[in-house]
Amino acid sequence: MQRAQGIDVSRWQGRVDWLQVRDAGYRFAFIRATIGDRYVDPRFDANWRAARDAGLLVSAYHAMTPDTPADDQVGHLFDVLDGRAADLPLAVDAERDDGQEPAEITRCLMDCLDAVASQDGRAPIVYTARWYWNRHVLTSVAWAAYDLWVASYTAEPAMPSDWTAWRFWQYSERGRVPGIAASTDLNWFDGDLDDLLAYSGQSDPTSGVPGTGWRFRVTTRRLNVRNGPGLDYDDVGDLYEGDVIEALTLTGDDAWVEFEPGRWAALALKGERYLRPELSDPAVAEADPDSGS
Repeated sequence: MQRAQGIDVSRWQGRVDWLQVRDAGYRFAFIRATIGDRYVDPRFDANWRAARDAGLLVSAYHAMTPDTPADDQVGHLFDVLDGRAADLPLAVDAERDDGQEPAEITRCLMDCLDAVASQDGRAPIVYTARWYWNRHVLTSVAWAAYDLWVASYTAEPAMPSDWTAWRFWQYSERGRVPGIAASTDLNWFDGDLDDLLAYSGQSDPTSGVPGTGWRFRVTTRRLNVRNGPGLDYDDVGDLYEGDVIEALTLTGDDAWVEFEPGRWAALALKGERYLRPELSDPAVAEADPDSGS
């Protein structure tokens, strides 16, 4: 079995070229959002948007501070998420003690997990390592309700005492990933890409299967093709007046169309249109692309 591979990132990785990450075969990303009830990772928003635009399955993780009320922490996390829907369950990072005893750490963690599940509608993932868990968290049958994301840099994962199986395994903290200058955490999912997609409830965002039902005709003499939905992405070719493309994805700060994997064209920029919509799917014949329907 070829396990699906992914990464997790924070501000320490700096600017990430997510298209290179995707093209190197990474299929999911956990992105740090928050720590405690105040800190917001300064790269969270940029990483989330660019990873999603590149077609990775994306989720966020929150680093728990056990000396802070759980409701305040989880409220802060969802304020930062601001309505974003994660492809994979959210994760709670348990690796700090902040001077608290195991009973207090255990109570705070359980309260955080309950609060995330209540707001997200899915049981969150627990990120931890055996060295931390077995020393700082009290054992309980309740932990079995949560999937484990284990940090272990050994040939086989060293398991915390309350789990016998892992869902995600952070197997390296010193990975070299195309598109990222700094060392990066590397992760396996315990299954192949099809298993990961089934776990997420998503279709493959990198498969290139048309899904919008819209075709567009180029209305300007020459239109640059870029490798992402924005002017800061590289120019990778051209389209010409009269060319027709079929949309895989519609996204971007103005309006961008992905018509082949990794190839994007501007539908409209700063009020000027470059493509005219043409229906390719009769099931959406009544839809109006300008109405938001």
